[in-house]
Amino acid sequence: MSMYPTESDHPAYHRPDYFPAYCKFLYYGGDSTASIDPNVRIFNKVGDSYGYDIDNAYIVNFKTGAEFLLSAVVQSNEDGIYNDNKYEYTTVCLPFLKNLARVLMQYEQSRLKEHRPNLKRYRFTY
Repeated sequence: MSMYPTESDHPAYHRPDYFPAYCKFLYYGGDSTASIDPNVRIFNKVGDSYGYDIDNAYIVNFKTGAEFLLSAVVQSNEDGIYNDNKYEYTTVCLPFLKNLARVLMQYEQSRLKEHRPNLKRYRFTY
């Protein structure tokens, strides 16, 4: 669940349809031009339909030891009509999800912790 599409060999996912941040709504906003932080891994499952974007994720930063679970659903439907394929995914939902996770990551990185997590078992080589 933490593998980026471009890290997969079987099946292979190729650009331009698939890019590293594809289906990484939280933290990267599904941005095709996002610069991937090698210290951050996102274990997630996403969905989008009828103006709703959803992402459920466990996000870790191996360098700082920050980690958190986040589940979010955002709706965008300015015209109020469902099933017209006119939704504001790229202008409302994805930027919100990206910024939400980044704010939480900043908080978690600055928060004092009595016990630092051991994230070694979550660091995979693909």
